[in-house]
Amino acid sequence: MLILFRKHLFWFSFIFIYLINTTTLAQPPPFFHHICVNSPTYTINSPYQRNLDTALSALPTTNSGFGYFNFNTGQLNDRVISFALCRGDLEPALCTNCVNDSIVKLRELCPNQIESIGYYNECFLKYSYETGNTNEVALPNLQNTSNVDRFNGALRELMDRLRGEAAAGGLLLKFATGNITGPDFSTIYGLVQCTPDLSEQVCSDCLEAAVNRIPNTNLYGKVGGRILQSTCNFRYEIYEFFNQTTQSISPPSRSIPQSPPG
Repeated sequence: MLILFRKHLFWFSFIFIYLINTTTLAQPPPFFHHICVNSPTYTINSPYQRNLDTALSALPTTNSGFGYFNFNTGQLNDRVISFALCRGDLEPALCTNCVNDSIVKLRELCPNQIESIGYYNECFLKYSYETGNTNEVALPNLQNTSNVDRFNGALRELMDRLRGEAAAGGLLLKFATGNITGPDFSTIYGLVQCTPDLSEQVCSDCLEAAVNRIPNTNLYGKVGGRILQSTCNFRYEIYEFFNQTTQSISPPSRSIPQSPPG
């Protein structure tokens, strides 16, 4: 009887540990940054929640071909504008996984916020009831540069070049990466991206304005950092943090019928 009890106890412990590990592995990884706008909020079973459910269910199927997802539904104050953008060098399967993880994680962290945004290194997701390039975030690398003037001069040259390349990228992808030699034989790596629905001029203006803000943020004098916005973003480091090749275009997902009014 004692031997049988021990066998049952062993198998129960094994199954319990397996279930815990499986549940843990299934959880999306944490964002490196997220914003839950505290006001306004929505109530359970409200029209906004139903529209949000509809939008986020449809969003992963709206890939434009280069990792831009966009789905809107509803009217007036119950309208939901949702979009996600993958980094332009990301493989399609990794992009889709990142967007799906973002949807799960953001709703977990911001359970009743009408406007929320979550950032992974590979993608970001935002939903709101209004358009606008809000929620700017500046995140620095904590290491200081040894020569601020020379570093900033090289960085500016790199960002200006990448800004022009990204802005001219066309209707499917506005993304550019590159590098330049900095002070003390260091290499500065940069990445810039806009959502592809922006015109060439608007993309260029968005990136230029973001780069111009570096001296007034905690990025100034640092060897790396990023500014994140809803419609454009950039990052720079003294190590390579992106893939050298950009993904090839994949066919758009199946077309989505026009969403019903919320």
